[in-house]
Order: sequence, then structure tokens, then C-alpha cells
Amino acid sequence: MLLLRRTLDGLWQGVTGAPEPGESDLEGAVREVREETGFDVGGTIEPLGFAYSFPVPDAFARLYAPGVEIIDEATFAAAVPPGRDPVISREHDDFRWCSLAAAEERLFWPENRRALQVLAARLSQTS
Repeated sequence: MLLLRRTLDGLWQGVTGAPEPGESDLEGAVREVREETGFDVGGTIEPLGFAYSFPVPDAFARLYAPGVEIIDEATFAAAVPPGRDPVISREHDDFRWCSLAAAEERLFWPENRRALQVLAARLSQTS
């Protein structure tokens, strides 16, 4: 699992972002992966079928447009070529390839940990 450390606050997360106007969630996810890591995942990305909503925490309100109070997130997974490291954007200052257990330990948001569990369950069904 690839985790990225946010420059802003040092929190670890996967690739995140929002679709731009006119983009589907999937198109936005492909673009965000490319922007944040340099990986082109257009042929390997899949929805995880796990979505959630949460209120914008006061500490992060400045990062969102005025009036945004609820964030809706859809989750995706993608395969990248083995042996390649990401070229991270300025949004992040470090990255780690982690096992599921190590990734869960680093993630701050419980919904991010749940998304990893959904991915792990899917991967165990295909092996």
C-alpha cells in the first residue's frame, strides 16, 4: 500500500482529492493519482464500493470552499508497476510502501483504515 505524508500537517494518507467540474469520481481519481504520484493508473483503477461522508473538522475548514460542511468520499484501488516509486507532488513530503498492518497504524482517519480493510478483503477473494 502506498501512503503519502501531507506537507501541511504530517498526516499519512493515500492519494486524495476531489473531481473537478465535469469529471466523474473515477476520472478525478485517475487524475489525482497522476498529479500526486506520477503513476498512470487509467487501466488498473477500480472502485472499492466503499463510500462515506464526514463533517469537515474545524481544524481543516480553511482547506475547503466557504460553506462546505460535509465531505463525501468514494474509494478506489489501483495497481502500479512493481519496483517503481512515486514522484510525489508538493502536497506531500514523504512516501512509504507499507503492508496492510503498517498502513493501518500510520493512517489518522478511521475511514481510511476501513477502506484498506475493504481492499484487503477484496484482494483475499482474488487470491
